[in-house]
Amino acid sequence: MAQDTQSTFAIPAQKLTGALMAFSRQTGLHIAFDGKIADNLRSAPLYGKMDNFLALHKLLGKNTFKIDASNKNFITLRTKTAKKTKSSEQTAEDNLTVQGHRRELRTKRNFAGVVDTATYDDLSNLGGATSIAQMLTQLPGVTGIRNGDEPRYISVRGVSSDLNQTTLDGITVASISDGGSIRRRVNLQNIPAEMTGEDSIYKTFTAEQDGGAIGAVIDMNPRSAFDHKGLYKYINAYGIYSTEKGSAGANRIPGMSPHLGQGAKAVFSDRFGKNKEFGIMTSFRYQKRTRNTSKTWQEDSYNYYDTKGKILKPNASTTPGWNGMTAPRYVDGGSYSNDLNTLGGAARLEWRPKNTGLSASVMGYAYQRWENSFMEHNEYLLDDTGIWNQTPTSGREYIYRARTIGRKDNWKMNTNGVLGNLNWHDNISTLKLRAGYTWEDYFNHEPYVTARVYPSEKGNKAVFADYTIDKEKVATLTDISDMNKLLNSGYTFQTVQQEYDRDHEGVANVRLDYTRNLNPDSHGFGFASGFEWRSLDATNSSDQLWYNPGGSAASSMFIPDMKNPNGPFFDLTHFAWDKQTLDADKSRSYTQLAYFRYKEQLFDGYVSLHYKWRHSQLIAGVRADAVKFNAFIPETDGANATGNINKKNGGYINPLPSLTFVHEFPRDLILHAVYSQSVGRPQPTDLAQAEQYSCGNSDDTQAGSVNCSLTRGNPNLRPREAQNFDVSIDKFFNHRRGVFSVAYFDKIIKHDIYTTRATELINDELTYVKQPRNANTSTLMGVEVSVVNRNLKGPWNQSFDLNASGTWMRGRMTYEGANVSYKLHELPEQPKYIFNGSVTWHIPQIRGALKASFSYSAKYLEGLNDDPTQIYGYGSQPSLDIGAWHDITDNLRFKYEVYNLAGSHTRMYYGKNLNRLEAKENYGRSIYFEVVYN
Repeated sequence: MAQDTQSTFAIPAQKLTGALMAFSRQTGLHIAFDGKIADNLRSAPLYGKMDNFLALHKLLGKNTFKIDASNKNFITLRTKTAKKTKSSEQTAEDNLTVQGHRRELRTKRNFAGVVDTATYDDLSNLGGATSIAQMLTQLPGVTGIRNGDEPRYISVRGVSSDLNQTTLDGITVASISDGGSIRRRVNLQNIPAEMTGEDSIYKTFTAEQDGGAIGAVIDMNPRSAFDHKGLYKYINAYGIYSTEKGSAGANRIPGMSPHLGQGAKAVFSDRFGKNKEFGIMTSFRYQKRTRNTSKTWQEDSYNYYDTKGKILKPNASTTPGWNGMTAPRYVDGGSYSNDLNTLGGAARLEWRPKNTGLSASVMGYAYQRWENSFMEHNEYLLDDTGIWNQTPTSGREYIYRARTIGRKDNWKMNTNGVLGNLNWHDNISTLKLRAGYTWEDYFNHEPYVTARVYPSEKGNKAVFADYTIDKEKVATLTDISDMNKLLNSGYTFQTVQQEYDRDHEGVANVRLDYTRNLNPDSHGFGFASGFEWRSLDATNSSDQLWYNPGGSAASSMFIPDMKNPNGPFFDLTHFAWDKQTLDADKSRSYTQLAYFRYKEQLFDGYVSLHYKWRHSQLIAGVRADAVKFNAFIPETDGANATGNINKKNGGYINPLPSLTFVHEFPRDLILHAVYSQSVGRPQPTDLAQAEQYSCGNSDDTQAGSVNCSLTRGNPNLRPREAQNFDVSIDKFFNHRRGVFSVAYFDKIIKHDIYTTRATELINDELTYVKQPRNANTSTLMGVEVSVVNRNLKGPWNQSFDLNASGTWMRGRMTYEGANVSYKLHELPEQPKYIFNGSVTWHIPQIRGALKASFSYSAKYLEGLNDDPTQIYGYGSQPSLDIGAWHDITDNLRFKYEVYNLAGSHTRMYYGKNLNRLEAKENYGRSIYFEVVYN
């Protein structure tokens, strides 16, 4: 080892095995040692900047190891009593523990295509990053598709989250989407980060990978007890303070906290057996947190007055005499109170007998997430008969109509899985059998009630609304002149409904893979082959209870005891359901229409041929992707369900070729070029959807010659077919602790799928038909730049870890609907720009570090429409989180984090260019304090 090579260290005293692994990570040096001996020894603490060789001596102290540094890049620690005989060296070889750089860079370097990886670290992972979705949003090209203040799904390189393939240890994961819908996207919010060790996003595809991905293959790798040489303990308890109060404590919903939450995480692992050939890894998670929200909606409807306070006729800013100030016609706002809970754990038993080439594992996990939420929403239509105290940003108007909406959700999601694998390998071949069954169940009870009133504007019966308008022309109610007068103005029920949703999805999966001569150091010809069978069975059902509207609602409402309430609330906790009159026919029909079942069988086989030279590799393969499905759909007579179930069958088979070329230039410069074909499978909800026909009373109809509408699924949908072109260059540096990457990608997607509206003649009536269809070809291209560097040297023995990326994308698609066609320069869920990254500042003086992580995605589309002005999507979403940790003792660490430090709001927009603000949500900030024992 060169005597002048120095590093900055922050390694507390601990079991020598863990200290040597940390030393290897921080220096980038490979170290081999006898793990059995190191497990029983204690290291000395090591802090500050010093020579690597002297630091290793200090770390070892007077332990029984001596350093063999004859190879400067590979250090061997030998026992001081060992003799260099052939037998003793062979025994030492059996117990070697070899650690290099961080695993994510190793994965990136070894994979022939383009991959990015996030590794979970118990000690430096912060409380706000509690799910796989939150961890992956730090990677290049990843957009978090949010649910509230957290990402729930991820979009990779601008491709919809429905077009990712997500696996756990190679086994496809079952997942139920928002509100119990059955889609392809996997809810990564339900999977705690500590259950896995390394999570990889594969952005290019070979025949060995599932063909049902256009965006990415996301593979989560379970943690292993063999990551540690012996007993490992990690316990984390934390408290949470959320700054947004919402209506918690004032909405008569018991158990909701305005601000406070708490949680705990624990990981235990150990190895046992005569030769430590068995290992067990367990993890546990509990969390209860508050997520309260305030929300305002923007309506594009205004009142325009003259200088005397009289409404203009016509009511437009172009009418002569306008006073130059805009007054709202609608004021629309609400608050949400959410109590979010998680409880569950995972366990994995492993077997790795020595000198046999065999290994096996079985894993099970069970997590439950449940939420109690209350939404209050008040809409006000303000009259144009007068205005008082008007300024450019405020004023007072009559309330012409008030509408109150109350909704309470009590949902829970059970996420479960059992997985196993059996592996065998020798010096040239590997055989891997994997099987698993994962399932998810969703339950929700959702009462939903609305009522409205038209207050009198005569004399002292009038009710006034004071408003303010911000710079985005969003109006907010600041005061109601007399809340009691409004409540007693005669509210009547408009909608009274309850839903009991029950949804299930189960996925059984078996894979067998064989490789020959594909080890990292192999050369010449090699190949991989295998097959996969997968079965998906999903059921969607909902018991719906619809009650006759009308009747007084005031007795079910109250004025909340909170600052500046938006209006009256419904008391849904004590709502008198027994006094409502059930509409039995409507309830039965809607219950039957809500049902569907979808079953799918996949049979895949592949062969992949590899040839590897000293610095180059060529991979050519093909995968046969065959799918059959059955959709069970309620039969209708047009408007109502008949009670019968229709069965519709379908299927497809696609050969999916791929070609990959890799060349390693001098100075750790690697070129990747990949061509592949893949498919995007249709959504079960698109294939299995009941047909509903109505005339004259639908939002989908309009005055004129077209008076009817029909919505239905489309069991004849073909899968999307994508051709994927990727070129990337990776430059590794800083002893391979850093990498700079530039990638270009281009996707041509045939038979793209989106819901359109067309005009057809049905029953001699012109009818708008809404259904998912295969559309024209869409394209997506972009450039992705990223840099990762570990252990950057700073002043005063400090160091930095850097991770930053930027992605630019451009999509093209043509929407064709009912006598309308227009082009778009983006795809759904595809922002034009994405920036992600983090910086960690290691400070040995406090035995800790500071970390800032950020992400930014530009606005993106969510839904399309025949009318381009009604396209909707999300605005740009910046996010900044900051955290810190420091060691109190060798085994005790404190952590601190502020999540959403910048106080970013979620914004929804309408319009072809998403230039019309529709709503904005404020979730506030979350502050975590953690105590860690390790």
